[in-house]
Amino acid sequence: MDQTVESRLVTFAAVWVAMTVSLACEASILEGELQTPSSMAALLSKAHPITIELGVEYSHPSIPTISNVVVENPSTSTVVTPRLGSVENNYPDTLAQTLRVQMLLDPENRFTVAAKTFLPLDGLAQMDTGNIYQPELALYRAESQRPRVLLTSGMNLSPRFRVGIGLDIGFSVDSVATIFLQSGAGTVSDQRVSAKVKPSLIPQASIAFDSYSLTYRGENKASFDLSTQAGARIFSSTSAGVDFKYTTNSALFFEPMSFEFEGKQEVTRLFTLHYGASYEFWSRYQSRAAVIQGAIPVNCNNNAGCNSTFSSGVSPQFTARDLLVPEGALDFAWGDDSVQLGYRFKDSIFSDVPKGVGNYLDPPRHDFRLAYTHPTAGGWEWRIHAGVSRLVAQNVVKSDPNSIGGPSYQVSGWLYGGGLSVAIPFKN
Repeated sequence: MDQTVESRLVTFAAVWVAMTVSLACEASILEGELQTPSSMAALLSKAHPITIELGVEYSHPSIPTISNVVVENPSTSTVVTPRLGSVENNYPDTLAQTLRVQMLLDPENRFTVAAKTFLPLDGLAQMDTGNIYQPELALYRAESQRPRVLLTSGMNLSPRFRVGIGLDIGFSVDSVATIFLQSGAGTVSDQRVSAKVKPSLIPQASIAFDSYSLTYRGENKASFDLSTQAGARIFSSTSAGVDFKYTTNSALFFEPMSFEFEGKQEVTRLFTLHYGASYEFWSRYQSRAAVIQGAIPVNCNNNAGCNSTFSSGVSPQFTARDLLVPEGALDFAWGDDSVQLGYRFKDSIFSDVPKGVGNYLDPPRHDFRLAYTHPTAGGWEWRIHAGVSRLVAQNVVKSDPNSIGGPSYQVSGWLYGGGLSVAIPFKN
């Protein structure tokens, strides 16, 4: 290998490792649904020694209520006959602050490192498994309700060839609950709950040649495991107790492994075309549903206590699939300002709509985005963007009209949002 290229790689690796060690412990997790694409090749577009970007993001899902469907049946509650009702699709809004710090460490090779954070302002973090059996849009309940951190770095190996590597930080939670319940006079009930949060580091890598780049993103997922051990003396202080235990498993969030291709072409002096596509491995998708596992049976012992065996939960039935997601944008230069209009189409991650147990949904969506960038004489760069997404209507007809969601319903909706950011350059 050429000694110059080899020395650049060694320097790049050493500084990147130092940056990762110093920043990885400071936060928990990345950008929101409406955030500007975090192309790692874009790190090399800023020539300032230090750039700090502050921003705010807001998004609002608007999903109509589903009426006149089965919301309870004997399998899921104590009702004797199926009960009809409405499903309120109240998915949460997201209001978040973004912060990006970018440093140009070597102007000659354009060696750049950056840390990017996304922090929800209406709640530091939210976990919500959503409805297990009622109609549920699987990707919109709590995915944007979590803090995130992305650490990236990039450098030129030659004037036309550059590379980047980074880390996305994830986490998982393990919990144990021990409970004892009593109903007799003069007795007490108590419980103990303990939990442990474990971080995970998800690798990313990017290569770029001229105006083309290819980025790899690793699979990012986290789990929630709850083990419950409980005892109850519920009739009096002398009645035999009932002991039970079970475990609960749920996915906190899931982001698929993906390969992303991006390119751009100057059409005229005023217009630049951006295009790209990502291949996303959704076939490994894990549902957020909190599913109770069956208890371990233990024989009764002289009325001192009996262990109850519960019926195990049933995960929502679906077949997830890998997707090719195309996108494009057109930039219009308006003096020093610029306007960008973008479009992306993302098909459903599920092969078909649900027909049996469970109602996990992911309608195909058309994303439209408009962004305006205004640089000032002092070097500040203001950016305003707005977006709207149309969730294409899906018709669900259940094979059993008495199952949850039966006999049939339609789901669709809109996503609205936007944001404001300002990038401030600093010199040495």
